[in-house]
Amino acid sequence: MRRLPNLAGILAATLTLSLPATERPRLVVAISVDQLSAELMQTYGPELNGGLARLMRQGTYFTEAYHDHGFTETGPGHSVLLSGRFPAHTGIVENRWFERASGRFVYCVENGEGGSSATSTNARFLGETLGDWLQAQSPGSRAFSVSGKDRAAILMAGRRPTAVYWFSGTAGFITSPAYAERLPAWMMTFDAGLKQRFATRSWLWTKEPSTPEGRVATWTFPGQVIRNGALPRLVQGAGMPLDKGFETRFRKSPFLDEVTLEAAEALMEAEHLGRGPATDLLTVSFSATDYIGHSYGILGTEMRDQIHRLDRTLARLLEAVRRRDPGAWVVLCADHGGMDIPEALSDNGFPARRINVPAFLKELRESLKVAFKVDADLVEDSPEPNDLYLREAALKASGLDRKAVIAKVQAWLRARPEVADAFTAEELAATDPGATGSPRDSSLRVLLRRSFTAGRSGDVLVAFKPWTVFGVPPTEWPTGHGTPYAYDRRVPLIFWGPWKAGERPEPVRTVDLAPTLARELGLKPGPVDGHPLDLTPKR
Repeated sequence: MRRLPNLAGILAATLTLSLPATERPRLVVAISVDQLSAELMQTYGPELNGGLARLMRQGTYFTEAYHDHGFTETGPGHSVLLSGRFPAHTGIVENRWFERASGRFVYCVENGEGGSSATSTNARFLGETLGDWLQAQSPGSRAFSVSGKDRAAILMAGRRPTAVYWFSGTAGFITSPAYAERLPAWMMTFDAGLKQRFATRSWLWTKEPSTPEGRVATWTFPGQVIRNGALPRLVQGAGMPLDKGFETRFRKSPFLDEVTLEAAEALMEAEHLGRGPATDLLTVSFSATDYIGHSYGILGTEMRDQIHRLDRTLARLLEAVRRRDPGAWVVLCADHGGMDIPEALSDNGFPARRINVPAFLKELRESLKVAFKVDADLVEDSPEPNDLYLREAALKASGLDRKAVIAKVQAWLRARPEVADAFTAEELAATDPGATGSPRDSSLRVLLRRSFTAGRSGDVLVAFKPWTVFGVPPTEWPTGHGTPYAYDRRVPLIFWGPWKAGERPEPVRTVDLAPTLARELGLKPGPVDGHPLDLTPKR
């Protein structure tokens, strides 16, 4: 006899998808701190007593959370956090990639015409995020995003946010026609006050009294001197020109996070977040840690003071959030980690190196000319040679076999002392990007596969050896990130809400964040690469 389906079981499973694991809050805040590595948390966390310390003590704190993809940059990282998908599926493979159709490098949130930040858009992002699921499945819910960077705000906001704002120098916080034709009156009022302060106030970065002294050191190069511990630093004096130099100085100071907090507070008040019958989502990305890390490394006084100031900034944000909704949930993560200045690492025995990118590419091109007896340059220029593209017109004009050239490029790269491995687009396309095993042990091939999207990524993807930085002084950014190694992949992941506090040492992935929040909110997510984490309710 044919058995009837277990209707009770089917009904129970259906209800499980639609009911929250806990009572929904009126406000959920997702925080990303750009370049806040697990190493920074371990190094400076014990010194803190503000908001970051509160999250660490009172939240469910996953200390072994990994971005499980290869190119750990701001765009890809932020595209992962609330989508639950690897960059291979969000399409945000890097901050910039070569667009074959237009023959140029494009920015991950540009409008398709190479426009300014005032026209930035989510058009290149594929898929959806938590905010999209929330608004589609919870009538009356809204999703807002604010950040110091356009790509951070836009890529956390998803496809159809209520509003998105980002810092744009002397203009204050802006949006683009992709989201609204004009700023709301409250934001124009906020920006007017900010511009007045820019013009009339002196912005002096002094070390907080509670911040212990960090590294004090100087490295001198032809055309550039890099200093650690040179606080106080004058960011802007009253009456100084509000030019591009001002914006650069302001971004690599703690003041960027402070005005981002103020914008978030103004948004919460003006839009009445957490005061309605449905759950609102606010995403906030603090960007100053990234600019400071690029400029001064992670062990200087500058970074140490930044983390102490961030701790204070987050304390104020948490208080503002809980005033609006005593039951609000907060989750904190980061888009990537970062490494110290290569010279400082070398002084301490690490095999750190800098790569002169134009010289590196010139050597590659010359080797191909000799191998194939041609005069043409067969490889495109690239700001960072971890994603290499062949010049299609040159290949065609030379009558060369594409696969033969790709094989030669790969062989040349694998023979280089600074290269760990290199994989062709064909090899990566044939590799399973699924999230299996421990993220601690993901191979270079799998990590690069998760940063690969056919049509956007290059013909050969390269993993350089650890502690490698692109660019030699004089350079705008003395150090950076973007590698497939733990110092760039491992970040904090903290859930602060109706869950049991404590450190969780098991390895997890950042793609687990979005499906976890979706499960807790009773939402059905779209396709995701991550898995819901077990958050134990408070007793």
